[in-house]
Amino acid sequence: MVLRPLPARSEYFAYGITVVCIRASGEDADALYEPWRDLITDIRALRPRVYDITDRLRSLRPGP
Repeated sequence: MVLRPLPARSEYFAYGITVVCIRASGEDADALYEPWRDLITDIRALRPRVYDITDRLRSLRPGP
């Protein structure tokens, strides 16, 4: 059995909660939806590993 991390139609909810959690932890995150949409699409297709997702989340930090 495969547990899908993002059920249909919950992408916006997951996107918003993730940005809020990152900001609540004292970090900042790029809030533009397009990079997040690409990550969500890959997660739904079960492409990336957990470590890949972590790297991509870190890449969404705004530059200096």
